[in-house]
Amino acid sequence: MKTTLKKLLQAFSPAATLRGKRGFVLFLVCTLALVMMIMIIGLSSHKSGAVLQLNRTIEQERVVLLAQAGINEMLATVKAGVNDRNSTIGSRIQSFWKSKPGDGARVVYKADFPASALKLSNKLVDEYLGKKGEVSGQVSIIVTERVNAPGPSYIGHVELIGKARYKDIPAEIRVKERREIKIVDLADPFTDKYALFVKSFCRSLNSPKKRIIVQGVTPDDPTRYSFVYLGNRSYPSCPEFPQGARSAKTPPVLLDLDFKEDRRLLGGFYKPGSFQTINSQYAAASNGNLFFVNPPFPFSTISGSFSPASDFHKTPELVNIYKSIIDSSKDYSATEGSLGYVIAKDYQKSGGNPANSDIFRSLVSSLMHNWKYFYGYSDYASIMGSGGKSFTDEHPFSGISEYFHQIKTANPQRVAGGKMPLLFGEGRDIPVYVEGPVHLRFFKIAFVDEISISFNLHGGNTLDVPFPPVPMHYENPAETFSGKQLSPPVDKRTDRLMSMPIEHFSINNFFFGAGATAAKTPTAVKSGIEGYDVFPAFDESLRTVSHFYQTTDQFISDRIKNINGKKTLDLDGVLLIVNSAGKPLDLSSVQKYTGRGRIIMDEGHCHIGNLSPVDSKNDSLGIYLMSGRFVIKSDTGTANIYASLAATSCFSDNSSVSSSSEGGIEFDGKSVNIFGNLMIDNLFEMRNLPDGGHLKVVHNPRLYFPDYPVRVSIGETRSLLAVDYNAE
Repeated sequence: MKTTLKKLLQAFSPAATLRGKRGFVLFLVCTLALVMMIMIIGLSSHKSGAVLQLNRTIEQERVVLLAQAGINEMLATVKAGVNDRNSTIGSRIQSFWKSKPGDGARVVYKADFPASALKLSNKLVDEYLGKKGEVSGQVSIIVTERVNAPGPSYIGHVELIGKARYKDIPAEIRVKERREIKIVDLADPFTDKYALFVKSFCRSLNSPKKRIIVQGVTPDDPTRYSFVYLGNRSYPSCPEFPQGARSAKTPPVLLDLDFKEDRRLLGGFYKPGSFQTINSQYAAASNGNLFFVNPPFPFSTISGSFSPASDFHKTPELVNIYKSIIDSSKDYSATEGSLGYVIAKDYQKSGGNPANSDIFRSLVSSLMHNWKYFYGYSDYASIMGSGGKSFTDEHPFSGISEYFHQIKTANPQRVAGGKMPLLFGEGRDIPVYVEGPVHLRFFKIAFVDEISISFNLHGGNTLDVPFPPVPMHYENPAETFSGKQLSPPVDKRTDRLMSMPIEHFSINNFFFGAGATAAKTPTAVKSGIEGYDVFPAFDESLRTVSHFYQTTDQFISDRIKNINGKKTLDLDGVLLIVNSAGKPLDLSSVQKYTGRGRIIMDEGHCHIGNLSPVDSKNDSLGIYLMSGRFVIKSDTGTANIYASLAATSCFSDNSSVSSSSEGGIEFDGKSVNIFGNLMIDNLFEMRNLPDGGHLKVVHNPRLYFPDYPVRVSIGETRSLLAVDYNAE
């Protein structure tokens, strides 16, 4: 104890203290050095592990990016092939679509992509991983749902799996990506069969200065032909049709035959000539104004249809003849036993009424026994004449003028006329089936020619008395023998003698005969119901829409691209423009389009000019304005548009709508050729089409007979993205 204490005291003595401090400092320095060494060794070990882990992470992410590159390369291959029927992917999709399968998930296409098939991605592997790895992949196209639109469409997804290996990383890294796919049938098996579809009444259809030309399809199969629908919606109310198109009797759409231009259509019915009248002046006036002339018909063969006492006394010409006889006999009326005396007594007995006159009835009987009835057919243009002169100004042919006098107050629409549209092509030789309340119109000109009747006089003398020709006046209702129903008729076309419009001939008689029946395809006229509510059909659920745009500016920015130095419209399936900004869709500066698609615009107009496909065999365009009009804008006098155009709005009352809210086409001073088809509410009287201008519709056979009207669209954004770092 003492010893220990002594040593402790010595340790704390001054000398000892000095020696101890030095030792302690040395000890402290050594300790610190040891700690630092331990710390350095520890930190060095920690840093090496972290760096190693960081390096491994960077390499993994680099491999992921290379796997993603493989996905992008496979996606590019899929996008290039899905709409190419010559590719493996495209042919598989086509076969799937043609089989028209029902609901249920189906794998349409599945294929592995070895490293040799992903050359670009593996070139990147060589550059970034030093040829120490490879990228491969797999693509599957899976349809999950069928959408029943006009033609079946399908929705599903494309699944792409990128697989990447790197020798420094033992596990395979996989990246899986999905994108939505839409296989959309762009055809409308109903409306695509119409070259032209116009819903509302157009008074200017027959304008000789603004012509409508329709060139239908000309397939080898004669049972296939284009259709045209001309409606009478919004027909103006008038005494004949007090409720317009909703009247009990259907207002007709009249098309005026122009026999000089349309004579090829008439075939054997084209037998032009002149009336061989006794007066050569009348014969000359009729020459060149009739496309069919019936030989003179003996009136005596039909005289049994008439009563001399009741059917002739209101005929002005006959009453005038009777009055002239009365007047000429007055000087002899006092001489008893003379003819003048007999006539005067008959006049007194009848009270001046020809219906009660024996002399008048005797006169009529003599005329019926000697008359010859003439009739022939003419057209509106010939009757109206040129320069204010018409051959119907000549007395025998003037009976038709009564029609225009009467009908002008009953229905002004019937007074207008001219030359019908060239519905059968410029050569009038392409069959087109016309639907709607459409009637072909031409006119019958009828009269009885002048005659001379020999009267036996006292002393064996005879007197030839000439009687002037009598025009057959139009009558509605029938007042005289001119308008009375004949029994039997003169022939199958003539059951009344009067001059009159002929409107009961179907325009379809030209190519389909008198017994023309409805077409073997859907028709816009069923059971008397007109096609007011016909619209291009599409999937109202909008599931088949591939691209949505709020405004036309967004659409233009996304879909108008510069390709080979030209503004080009890039089409991809169904493209919907809501048009919340209300601006027109201005395509007037775009002259080309590529791809297949239908643009649907909820509201607003579309300005359009010359527009054609880059590839005429594979590209197609349809534009449907649900509440708007096409406005033709072109640097040239005629715009050439290769597209299917529809502008038609839905109304609660289809029989009476305001034209201001109807869809249609505004020509803006330009003619237009449409290579596709046209479906509109209203032609607006073709008001801005210049004189001498035209609207020509050439029905596209590929629209009518679509081989493969499908566009496959792949979503622009991923619907799924997953990374597996430890795939086996």
